[in-house]
Amino acid sequence: MMLVLLLIANYIFYALFDIRALAVLIAMSLVTYIGGRIVSALIKAGRDSAAKITCMVFIAFQIIVLCFFKYSRTVSLPVGMSFYMLMAISFIADCRRGEFDEIPGLIETLAYISFFPTVISGPIQKAKDFIPQMHNRKRLTKERLYSFMSVFLFGAFAKLVMADRLAVAVDKVYSAPLVFSGMTLFVTSITYSLQLFFDFAGYSYMAIAVATLLGFDLTPNFNLPYMATNPSDFWRRWHISLSEWLRDYVYIPLGGSRRGQARTYINILLVMVVSGLWHGSTVNFLIWGLLHGIGQMVHRIVSGRCNKDAAAHKSRRILSMIINFLFVDFLWIPFRASTPSEAFTIFTRIVTLRPGASYYYVYTFIFGIILLIVQFAGARYRGGNDPLRPLPLDRLYAKIIFCTLVIVTAMFAYFGNGAFIYSQF
Repeated sequence: MMLVLLLIANYIFYALFDIRALAVLIAMSLVTYIGGRIVSALIKAGRDSAAKITCMVFIAFQIIVLCFFKYSRTVSLPVGMSFYMLMAISFIADCRRGEFDEIPGLIETLAYISFFPTVISGPIQKAKDFIPQMHNRKRLTKERLYSFMSVFLFGAFAKLVMADRLAVAVDKVYSAPLVFSGMTLFVTSITYSLQLFFDFAGYSYMAIAVATLLGFDLTPNFNLPYMATNPSDFWRRWHISLSEWLRDYVYIPLGGSRRGQARTYINILLVMVVSGLWHGSTVNFLIWGLLHGIGQMVHRIVSGRCNKDAAAHKSRRILSMIINFLFVDFLWIPFRASTPSEAFTIFTRIVTLRPGASYYYVYTFIFGIILLIVQFAGARYRGGNDPLRPLPLDRLYAKIIFCTLVIVTAMFAYFGNGAFIYSQF
């Protein structure tokens, strides 16, 4: 009965965002369930080859449907489709791999794919990790309630106060980038790097918090990505649920690093191209993914020839963080620009420090300093990991922090741009 209520809540929530696309969500969920049942039945009957072919056919169909909506100029992409279709593919693949003790039922499958905290913008949950929790949901305890309250507040603060305020400067500069100086464009690129992080990390925090309240534990999605020292490390820290999905369902099936160095580089490049195409339907995203793949390849080649002890030195690590941040920051330019030519023009204006109008947004520096403090705390006390943890709200200091955040969020929240960036992909 609880799963039925959860499914109804999922569909109501989704309908509030995109009621016309609800039929697509339900239809693809049913196709996914049927595919999983057929694949599982074939495996049970000992017909492994037929199960593999059937699995590939259903996954190919799911990809074709996603590509049709994502790249068509006649129909719009249903909200959240890029996310829930990856979860649907995960279900088929996990059935093929025999990850379930018992084949999930219809209601379980539908509720998994449409789970309302994640259906719009993730984090992407693998079927083998999420579906077993449906029958072993955690009871609501004081600790889980406190976790919901504090983590949700962290997310709301990151989204409403930080990301949405930074969007004001980014939108202004990118509306006419040729007007502004190279230095302004550089600072704005940093502003966008911060906006994108706070926007998506904020949503992820809120989704994880709501799931915690409902008795589910979701995959963390960010771990101080701008502390990364190389492109590979960045993708272990940024959009972790997508990175792990690509690793499990694309990189490893392609052969991973098991078939020689050249094949490893090709697989990395293919995975990042897939990531770029998943993020968007324009050439910009293909370029973005391709350059990230090349960055990982170059890092592997260079790191294999460097002294690892020297790389571990603190000053070397800090320099690596700065270089990697600049690499990621510049690659956010095609991610945000309208066309490849615009992205190239912005980049050249930055490198050549072209003159133009100046516009420096004070919140870029304020929120940048806040992130640096958090990163310093992570490096100092948690070995480079995110220090933000649920507040123990029965303690006085935690109550003070919580109430302060509530007041600050209420006072400084910006409601002029409420859309989540990743919900548009």
